[in-house]
Amino acid sequence: MRKHLTVLFIILRRLITYFSSLFVKYKYILFGAKIGSHFRVIGNCKIRGWYNNLTIKDHVDIHNNVCILVGHYGSVQIGRKTSISYNTIVNAGAGNIIIGEDSMIAGNCYIVSNDHDIHSTLSVRDCGHIIGDVHIGNNVWIGSNVVITKGVHIGDGAIIGAGSVVTKDIPPMTIAYGVPCKAVSHRILNNEK
Repeated sequence: MRKHLTVLFIILRRLITYFSSLFVKYKYILFGAKIGSHFRVIGNCKIRGWYNNLTIKDHVDIHNNVCILVGHYGSVQIGRKTSISYNTIVNAGAGNIIIGEDSMIAGNCYIVSNDHDIHSTLSVRDCGHIIGDVHIGNNVWIGSNVVITKGVHIGDGAIIGAGSVVTKDIPPMTIAYGVPCKAVSHRILNNEK
């Protein structure tokens, strides 16, 4: 009996995830977002701003408490088979954020494409913005609690260690970590040995 209840509970949970993902998908499509097939939201996801500047490709998973902010002068593109984990914020208030295919972004990350121009006025509240597009390549793995700042390009196949602050470009196929984040080694695949 207990085994049957467990199986029933798993099926029920998957049905709830499926229908809530459909609801979220079509809600944002009605507002102008471009969302591909097999889009899955696991938990609660917040998307705010200019929905017509948002493109999410096929087979994307977005987990609980992910927040995607898209400004009038910004855009967000998320590639196929990418997953964004819990409590991550993608902030394209101004500037573009492009996340490639087959990438994994762990929980509690912050990706931002703009910053305040603190040298323009004395008042930080009234200062302008410095904009720099963020490009995250294909097959990139970003560990938890990573901050990616404006203007950064992360190459294909790179791995960013947990807790890093990425302020400069990271070459393809490298392992990088630290504050500030630096490339420390090159990834060697089994077929390259």
